[in-house]
Order: sequence, then C-alpha cells, then structure tokens
Amino acid sequence: MKNRAAFVLENRKMEIRDTAMPEMHPDEVMIRMKKIGVCGSDVHFYEHGEPEFPDVYPFILGHEGAGEVVEVGSSVSHLKVGDRVCLEPGVPCHTCEWCTSGKYNLCPSVYFPSAPRALGMMRNFITHKADLCFKLPDNVSYQEGALIEPLAVGIHAVRESGIKMGQSATILGCGCIGLVTLLALKAAGVDDITVVDIHDIRLEKAKELGARHFINSSHVDMVRAVKDIYNDIGPDFIFETAGNKVTASNSVPMIKRGGTIMIIGNVVGGTPIDLQMLGNKEATIKATFRYRNIYPSALNALSSGRINVNSIVSDFYKFEDTQCAFENSITNKATVVKAMIDLE
Repeated sequence: MKNRAAFVLENRKMEIRDTAMPEMHPDEVMIRMKKIGVCGSDVHFYEHGEPEFPDVYPFILGHEGAGEVVEVGSSVSHLKVGDRVCLEPGVPCHTCEWCTSGKYNLCPSVYFPSAPRALGMMRNFITHKADLCFKLPDNVSYQEGALIEPLAVGIHAVRESGIKMGQSATILGCGCIGLVTLLALKAAGVDDITVVDIHDIRLEKAKELGARHFINSSHVDMVRAVKDIYNDIGPDFIFETAGNKVTASNSVPMIKRGGTIMIIGNVVGGTPIDLQMLGNKEATIKATFRYRNIYPSALNALSSGRINVNSIVSDFYKFEDTQCAFENSITNKATVVKAMIDLE
C-alpha cells in the first residue's frame, strides 16, 4: 500500500507527496480515507500559518473524515476490515479532571489531528483510536460521514443551549457551522429561525434548509433588523457562529431580556461586550467547544432522515486538486460554504 499526503509547506503552498505508512497500535485501526471536508480552521492555517509553531512544516491538515477500515489492532473487537467508519478526531487523555467528569472535549492534553503538532487526515492511510471510529449505517455515505464532525458542533451547541420548541433563534453567520446549527435547530423542533450573513448566496442556502427570516447585514443595521422581526424584543436565543467581534458584540443589544447567547464561532482577540446591558437584561452568555458524546446520535439523525447534510457541500475536489480547494475557499468566500476532498 502506498501512502500520499497533502503537505502544507508554507503559507499558501501545498504539495501531494509520498509519506510513510502510519504505525499501528493494539487499540487502533488503520483507515483508507475516502472523503475529507475542508474546515475553516484548516483554511486559516493554510493561509496564515500558526505563529506559535513556525517550525511545524511540512504539515498535514484535515480532521473531518470518513473511510474504510483496512487493518484492525489486536485489542479491537467491535470493528473489522471492510467496515465503513467516520472518525471523531480528538483523542483525549482519559485521566484529567475534565475527561473523568465526562467533558472530554475540554481535555487540555487532547491530540487533535490538524491542530499543530498533530498531523491531520489529508492522506490515503491513517491510524486512529478504534473507540473514536463509528460505523456508518448502510444508508449513510462517506461524504455524510465526513460531515458528522461539523454537524456535531451544531448539535452540541443546540443541546447545551436548552432551547425548546416554540422558542425563537437567530443565527449569526451562514457558513458551514451556521448551517449545521440551523439543521440541528430544525431537528430539535425549532421553527422560528432568523439568519444573518453578508452574502446572499449563503442566505439562500439557509432558506433552502428551513430558516424563516433572512437579513443581509451588509445592507442594514443587524441589531435593528433582528429586533424588528421580534417586535423590538429580540429572539430567545442567539447562536454566534461567524467568529466575528462585531456580531459577538451586537448579540447583547439584540438578545431578548432573559435570553441566551451561544458563542460557537472562534472569536479571536478582545471583544467589547456591554456588561451593563447584559446584566440589565439578565441575559446569559454561554460558549461551547467542539462536542462530546454526539457522534452516535448525529449518525442516527442522518440515517433516519431527520437531518440531511449533503446540501451544505458547495465544492468537490479530487485529492490531487486539494490546493485548489484551499485557494478557492480563500478567494471565493461568498460561494464556498464547504469544500469536500475525494480520495476514493
């Protein structure tokens, strides 16, 4: 078997090169990767690098993946060669305070592929902990399996929010995470959903997926526009998925009294928050980080038809065109919602 990987050599330079086959351990399986999604964090590293890790190159990205088991470790009993699986990427330590309390997504020692220095999944063969590999139901494709990872982010945020049927939600940002949050809200029975973005194409996609109200914030004041929809009161919940200081700050004047603001996007740097207004509203700000214990229920949601993630994929690429996928994700942000790499 020959292994090849998409190596980032420097900012905005990538090459497909031969690489060694991964080592096997008793509690692991080897997987022939079939589909890999391109995450926004992958694109950010490809474009800007990571200042804390200037010596990490050549580096392999990718953490949204699905593939076929080709070898099974000696201590693995629940998987066999030929099984189709999706991979929960983060490998926690299992011994820290957060792991032992069930919040393993907060493990400070987590090994997360594509986060320096943990090599990612954009290669033909990888090994992964077997207990973090989940069988795909027969009616779930490899592409859908790769999309379980971002979908899990949205499902986790919706669960942690505590939102109920009959309540209203506003999603700030209609990129991949905004759209999977929309899908998770719809699956939870929430129908009154407003979406905010600066790109009409993304708003159209949100409409297709079931959003009720649409605001292009490049044309109007987003706070005023959202409050106008909700009789100057605001929505019960806001899901900030854009990772933007402006949308995060605007969530406070936008939220209903007693409402909840969920921070999902990775908002970098200091963000001004009107704490007096937040306090006067007795509103709550809550953040979520990745996900925990979500993959089985996410797979069930796909298999049962309650959620259909395929339409969020906007662009498809062969493995040899991986750099094109990244370049287009940078230069065509208005249209590229999710790029999918095909290694089959």
